[in-house]
Formats: sequence, structure tokens, C-alpha cells
Amino acid sequence: MSTKKPNFFIVGQTRSGVTSFQYELDQHPDIYFLKPEWPKGKGHFGWVSDYKDDDEYLEQFADVNNERRIGERCNAYLYCPYTAERIKLFSPNAKIIMILRNPIDTMYSLHSSLLYRSTVEHIVDFEEALSAEPMRKKENLESPNKHDPRLLYREVVKYYTQVKRYFDTFGKENVKVIIFDDYTKNKSTILKETLEFLEMSVDANIEYLNTNPSRKYRNRQIHQIMMENKFGIRGVLRKIPFTDKMYRKINNPPSKREKLNSMLKKKLQDELEPEIIKLSSLLNRDLTFWCKN
Repeated sequence: MSTKKPNFFIVGQTRSGVTSFQYELDQHPDIYFLKPEWPKGKGHFGWVSDYKDDDEYLEQFADVNNERRIGERCNAYLYCPYTAERIKLFSPNAKIIMILRNPIDTMYSLHSSLLYRSTVEHIVDFEEALSAEPMRKKENLESPNKHDPRLLYREVVKYYTQVKRYFDTFGKENVKVIIFDDYTKNKSTILKETLEFLEMSVDANIEYLNTNPSRKYRNRQIHQIMMENKFGIRGVLRKIPFTDKMYRKINNPPSKREKLNSMLKKKLQDELEPEIIKLSSLLNRDLTFWCKN
């Protein structure tokens, strides 16, 4: 069993640039990131774990050499209500990093991702998917894990509740909250601030990257076979160089989604405004521009 354990965690948010951010941080010579191979990626401290116990989880860090910062990223850690406490018990002095994006943009982008990058979501219309939340929530209470937690879009973006949970658990000084708008405008500044937060040198040569574009599929049946790994097809193809990339190019290419309906957007802005105001107060940062435009 490895005695080296993670001492910082990127806990989310989903669809908020965390893949690119991890890629950038990982280039620092004194940082090690856990990179689980597909189909793993659920983490260890959320609703479910990729590993049978802590020992198996720690074995994943056997390749750590002399890196001072050892990190893990899992987007579900932000909105899973149990994760902060579980990480604290496992790694009491851990540093926590999160990126928060306009919650409406996050929900809309997440719906696209679950629809076109997986088979988790089957309701094509975003507004209908939102309307299905009460039923999905009720069914999850009756039969735990019947629906993926990400399908409860409003729960995913309860930022005030989520951030406060981490502040209360780790102390505000050990939690770095990055606003997505700041990150996209000035990556170098945000990366420098984050390295300082992690008490790392800031003179590393970093390549910046946008790694996670929105996608659509051309044929849903082929998409289902690939994403659900029916007959083990995706598992086999992933072992053949370039086939997964070729599939995405042919049937699952990058594609800009149409803009969110203005009436629905205004409805969501009004609905989420109280949560955003509380978050603004918690962070001492006015984020009410998320409720406008």
C-alpha cells in the first residue's frame, strides 16, 4: 500500500473548465495528479467509489515520486453532501479548489454533456428535463441511485450550500474559490494565484488548453452502443489507438448548442437569484451579474 496520499482536491464544478485547469496545473513539476483510466472517474469520496477501500485507493498513488502536491479531481465532490467530511477525515490538512460558473450556463451545458457525451440523460429538451427533476428526486428517495445525481440539475448548482459546507469543514483559508469568468479572462493570473495558494513555485512553464468542447451525436443508436459499452465494444475500441477519437470525429463532433430560450433563462435567473445573493455575501464578491443579461 502506498503511504502517499492526496493533499489537495479539485472538487468541481462540472462543465466549468476544470479539465483544462487540471491539465495546466499538472504541468508543474512538483504536482502529481491521479489520472484514473476509463471507465473509472467516480472518485472515492462521493456517492460511489471506484475502489473497494482506502488501501486500493492509495495504491493508485504508487507512482508519486518527490512531488510535494498530490491531487485528485472529481466534479461530484462539490455537490455530494458527504464528500467534504469524508475528505477531511482522510486528509485533514487538504487544500480544496473549486471553479464556479454561472449556474444557468452550468445546468444547460451539463444537460448537453449528459445527453451527447453519455447516455445518462434521455430527455432531449432542457426545459422538460428540468420539469422531470421533482419526479426523479422522489424516485431517488424511494429507490436510491435510480437516477444519476447529475440529473438533479438544480441540486448541482446550489453553490452557497456547497461552498459553505467546505468553508465550515476545512476553514475558508484552505478553500480556493475561482470564478469561471475570471479564469477564462486571465488564465495566467488565476494559475499563479492557485500555485501560491498551494504554496508552490509560480515560475513553471505552462501550456494553456481548452479541452472539453460541447458535442452532439449524429446517430443516437450508435452513440448508445458506444457510451453504454454494449457488448464491451467501447472497452475494446479504447485499446486500439485513435479509434475513440475517430468515433468522436464521425458521430460525436464538437458542436455549439443553440442559445437557451430567453423566457426560460429569465425564469431560472429569478429562481436562482436568492442563492446567488447569499453566495455573493459569503465570498464577498458581487456575482449578481449571473442573474442579468
